[in-house]
Amino acid sequence: MIRSIYNMIFSKWKPLKNSLVQANQGEEIQLQGKKYKESIQINKDVTIIGDKNGQTILEGMFIIPKNIRVTFRNVTITATAPLYIEGEALFEQCTIKGNIDVLMNVNGGYVKGVDSEYKKAKEAAIALLNNASGVFIQCNFHHNKKTHLLIKNSKAFLEECKYSYAIKGLWIADRSFTQTKKCHFFQHSESQIFVEHSTYFDFQSSMERGEKFGIIAKNDSDINLHSTKLFSHASTQLFIDNSRVNGKHCTIQYGHECGFILQEGEGFLSYCEISNHQNNNVVAKKSLLHVEHCQIHSGNESGLILSKESIVNCCETLIKDHLSTQVIITEKSICSMKDSFITNGRHVGVCVEKKSECMLMACQINQNNNSAFNVDRAALKVYRCEISENNGNGILAITHSKVEVDSCLFKGNHMPHIASKSKVKIYISHSDFHSGKSLYLLHRCELLAQHSKFHDSMNVQIEITEHSTAQFEHCQIYNGKSYGIKVIKNSHLFFYHSQIYEHDLAQIVVNDSSVILNNSEIYKGKRNGLFIQNHSEVHIQESFISKHSQAQIWVEQKSSLGLLSVQLTDGKHSDLHAQNLSKVYVENSIIRNDQYRYNVQALNNSIIEIVNTIVENKYGDVYYSENNSSINNSDY
Repeated sequence: MIRSIYNMIFSKWKPLKNSLVQANQGEEIQLQGKKYKESIQINKDVTIIGDKNGQTILEGMFIIPKNIRVTFRNVTITATAPLYIEGEALFEQCTIKGNIDVLMNVNGGYVKGVDSEYKKAKEAAIALLNNASGVFIQCNFHHNKKTHLLIKNSKAFLEECKYSYAIKGLWIADRSFTQTKKCHFFQHSESQIFVEHSTYFDFQSSMERGEKFGIIAKNDSDINLHSTKLFSHASTQLFIDNSRVNGKHCTIQYGHECGFILQEGEGFLSYCEISNHQNNNVVAKKSLLHVEHCQIHSGNESGLILSKESIVNCCETLIKDHLSTQVIITEKSICSMKDSFITNGRHVGVCVEKKSECMLMACQINQNNNSAFNVDRAALKVYRCEISENNGNGILAITHSKVEVDSCLFKGNHMPHIASKSKVKIYISHSDFHSGKSLYLLHRCELLAQHSKFHDSMNVQIEITEHSTAQFEHCQIYNGKSYGIKVIKNSHLFFYHSQIYEHDLAQIVVNDSSVILNNSEIYKGKRNGLFIQNHSEVHIQESFISKHSQAQIWVEQKSSLGLLSVQLTDGKHSDLHAQNLSKVYVENSIIRNDQYRYNVQALNNSIIEIVNTIVENKYGDVYYSENNSSINNSDY
């Protein structure tokens, strides 16, 4: 039954209130297209319907007690005091406005808005309090000063709504739950969404052009985003503080500061794109973060920063095109990456520093404009990775750092594939280094390389200097356009079960240093096999040295050489040349040469002792000495 109040047009009193008194439970009340100035407590279930042309205006205050259900349809409500709802209120095609603090207080009640407008509140359009519930579908909230929805210890469900022009779009607090779907938030001066000690879910909403933040979550909140879009905020677009976030298929782009900051929280991102920020794209501070199948790219600063003991895991993620270091791991943080790409950065690929750790498996780090990795007082482990085509080093490690390389490929880096300085420890296994200087160790560094290859360098393949130590086991060093290995400035080389061959300059240079070779081969060099000088000490045992175009072993400047069970054969020049106060001891070896007259030469106060050794060539003359030098063979 519809009760019309058209016949009350000329009433001097309160036609709406009178109609409510006369209405039955559940009845519809049809209003005229005019203004009704009344404040009413509605004590029965009714539906209030305005003029179809939208001319019905209700001005006043309405109270809906518990267990009462009221529907408003096609009316404009100009609130002179907050609508107070403890029961249920439904608003369909309505406008609610007023120059008051709060348009609607829902205290433990239920409110639903469909295709309605809420505007011009001094503080909040709607306050959901004390376990209240709100559902809003295709509604428009705008020009409410502090926030559109204040949700405290309550629940809200919002779908296809618009929110604009307030300090905060949604303010969710005190163990509340809010879900948005396909909503549009824009032009808020502080944050689009503010969550405090509450839970927020979103699906396919867009948030853009905020004057500060996009989403802020604090104090043990839970944020769940699916296909959410955050664009063009002046401050951080997604800020999670002491809370948790789960984001899937989200897009965060074109912010004026950071894209995503996780601070003392936990995060999970999958299939997200975070890009084009004026500051860093992703920052984790004292947090746990898992990133998979994501793209982080095109930032004016860094792509990913970990600090303050954060732990971050990246899987199948692309990080590229940043103007600053693409990934920074600092302050005792830990980062692991698998099946990921770090490419095309304008600076360093990955910086690991300040007692942090970084572990990569099956990743590619290439085409960065500086080094692929910088490691400073930190630890780096790379397994089955490709590190290539970087304009700096593959790995630059300094100052008490530790580097482990296993089953990796280094190629085409413009500076040494691995360079180290100041007490760095390096472990290399089953790896391949080519098309670039392979290793450079400076100042008390230590290296252990096993089952690896170093080849095709235009420069010195391996340089060990300033009290550094290197040990090679089952390695191959070959086909370089310069020296194979240089050991200089009181450094030490241990070369076991390995091969070095086909270098344009001396295969091994030893200057003021020591070398031990055992069960190894040095062959096919265009100059010397070993060039030993300046107080150096070299011991070679059970090894094979052959086919060099110049003296196979050259010893000078007060250096010493010991050969035990060594074969020196097929050289195009002398096999053993000692000069300038040098000493050589040879035992149980073979020195054979059919291309040069003097196998063994001693000059300028040098001494060569030969014991149980075969020395021969086809010319007959095997020894040559001059200028107070001697060659002593105990067999004769």
